[in-house]
Amino acid sequence: MDETLKKIEVLFIEDNPDDVELELYELRKGGFEVSHHVARNREQFLASLENLKADIVIADYSLPDLTGIEAIEILQEKKIKLPVILITGMGNEQVAVDSLREGATDYILKKNIAGFAARVSRALDIWADRQAIEVVEAEKKKLQLQLFQSQKMESVGRLAGGIAHDFNNLLTGIMGYASLSLKSLPEGTPVSKNIQTIIDVSKRASHLVKQLLLFSRKIPLEFKMLDINKLIEENVGFIRRMVEETVDIRLDLDPNLPMLKSDQGQLTQVLMNFAINARDAMQGKGVIAIKTQRISSDSELVAKNPVSGAKEYIVISVSDTGCGIDKEEQSKIFDPFFTTKEVGKGTGLGLAIVYSIISGHDGWVDVQSVIGEGATFRVFLPVAAEGSMEAKDAATQQQDSYRQLISGKETILIVEDEEVLRSFSSEMLSDLGYNVLIACNGEEALAVYAENHDIINLVVSDMIMPKMSGLELFSELKLINPAMKFILVTGYCLEEAEGHVLRNMSAILMKPYTTEKIAALIRKVLDE
Repeated sequence: MDETLKKIEVLFIEDNPDDVELELYELRKGGFEVSHHVARNREQFLASLENLKADIVIADYSLPDLTGIEAIEILQEKKIKLPVILITGMGNEQVAVDSLREGATDYILKKNIAGFAARVSRALDIWADRQAIEVVEAEKKKLQLQLFQSQKMESVGRLAGGIAHDFNNLLTGIMGYASLSLKSLPEGTPVSKNIQTIIDVSKRASHLVKQLLLFSRKIPLEFKMLDINKLIEENVGFIRRMVEETVDIRLDLDPNLPMLKSDQGQLTQVLMNFAINARDAMQGKGVIAIKTQRISSDSELVAKNPVSGAKEYIVISVSDTGCGIDKEEQSKIFDPFFTTKEVGKGTGLGLAIVYSIISGHDGWVDVQSVIGEGATFRVFLPVAAEGSMEAKDAATQQQDSYRQLISGKETILIVEDEEVLRSFSSEMLSDLGYNVLIACNGEEALAVYAENHDIINLVVSDMIMPKMSGLELFSELKLINPAMKFILVTGYCLEEAEGHVLRNMSAILMKPYTTEKIAALIRKVLDE
């Protein structure tokens, strides 16, 4: 057998056996090794489409019950993509033009059959080029859609970040003045209880703001010891509001879990993503089950997965009774922009964010699912050595100590463009015994510091201000006094300047903050 022969499979739509033989002869003479199937009428043609394996269709322009144009239309309806050559004994230029317009790759008169093989070769090349262009265009369209989704996410993220910044300022003022009022009231009175409720509700609101900042990618990581069961219980109410009332949420939480060093906001985001996906998979009706358990490194569950080296793990499982995920999609669901939802119904970023968050915690995510039987996502988080029950008590003691207000007599310059926060900070620090100077913006702060730098012990400045940002103010003040102590107050993650800030600033204070937190931080920085 000549290895240079080009192998092709051909579907002939032709009722004249002699024409089929002639066309086969021309193809083989022209260098093709041909496998073929013949459909002599409409019924045979439709039957051949059930398991069609062909590289090209060669159709007579007109059969008694089927035309070549109709054959092309049927192929298009069934989304079967193949080059089609129409061939006829009679015809003219108009017929040829009409055939090509309807989707034929070529139109050949039987009287020109001598060049048939070359025309078939050319048709196959044209078709290959068209398919390559379609692939490129499809990929281009996909990338454009991804870019659009990414830009949309970025725009919404900027909006969320802006709202969060303004709301953080309001929350800080509410929590600050409530704390000052609570301090001046006797404990146990109805008014003091009401004010404490205001503080508690404000703290819950700050968690909602944190979720907005997570969405806008403008929040730094805050790893601390957490009670995972408490985190889940605190967020169940929020999850219930996101899903339909017909969705039953069930908890099965291991009461003996150790404390876990993790970022509260990020784990909250993981829970929310799982809950939203479960809601969509169940179409508003079913059961979401959230389970926690404590397992050792020699557990069968860990043996199937990468091991971080920890001796034990906390496993958070989120199960649903939805439609499930097929095997092929399970390998792709953590890819950025991959989504099984309709266009406009999902960005394909949710599980990619989950994967990123859990990887940042040195853990991993496992998914198990069967079509029609729901899905279970399991998050494996390594427990650090200090993540014991004793650490839980130590953390509680540390928080109690952290809340103690510490007074002082140093001079502090407060730089804040929000009047409510300036007033609260000044009153709170003055009440603690500090000498307080204030400035409404960076330019005013420069003037105040230049005049009083010999008595100012600390500068506490907001990050976002008109005319001059907190970072710009820090750089200018450093020129006046390289040994200056400086606390930057922000609700954003300082991604671009993070390394610079960590090396040179005394501390960073995240909004919203309580009186206890800012007082303890100021005292710590002054004492260093």
